[in-house]
Amino acid sequence: MIGQRFREILYFWWRYLAPLFLVSAPFALATETLQWALGPAIALPESPEGTITFSTASLILIMLLRPLAEGTIITQLAASRGGKPAGLIACMAPALLMYPTLLATYAIIALGVSLGWLAFFFPALWVYTRLSFAPYLVVLHRHNPLRAIRQSFTMTESQQWPLLLVIVLVFMAYTLISSMIASVISVAVPNVAAASLLIALPISVLAVLNNVAIFRFWELAGSPDTGQ
Repeated sequence: MIGQRFREILYFWWRYLAPLFLVSAPFALATETLQWALGPAIALPESPEGTITFSTASLILIMLLRPLAEGTIITQLAASRGGKPAGLIACMAPALLMYPTLLATYAIIALGVSLGWLAFFFPALWVYTRLSFAPYLVVLHRHNPLRAIRQSFTMTESQQWPLLLVIVLVFMAYTLISSMIASVISVAVPNVAAASLLIALPISVLAVLNNVAIFRFWELAGSPDTGQ
């Protein structure tokens, strides 16, 4: 069953690659632009003795941008499933409408995952899995954050372990492929700023695999009112 789900996810992602790129690339570009203007959100040390540095402004603005980006992608997934992929503005409109609710929902998810990290990796992953439907409930069904969180727990209960495993597999595939893309582009393009942008664009649409995986299980869960 896991293999079948993984193939379904890859098929959907590949079939709607262009519409998904249309809504993911602008946010990748915006993220890179913010970091060019305000400094890297997180900069790793160049030597073992160095320290990790942060740009607080970049980090905050990127975190505020992510709910809008995720909401736009969710709208495109639903539109594509209906056979009518939409444009960027049409997909962004519902996300903008629900932005305060989305922001609050992602804040709750981040808090839950952070608490899970205190008990190491697996509890954090489990919490993320159980809460992963909440943004879909906000964007597609206009739920408030607390109702979306509760409903997500209900809807994911019967398929939490397959969903968790698929999320792990998608993450592993994303990590491997994105590392290869970054290595090739870094070697081919000597300019750091240009290389960063060229890396960010394909990796942004590759990251949508995770959204597609959650969306596929969301479909299988049935009605958000009954969880069937």
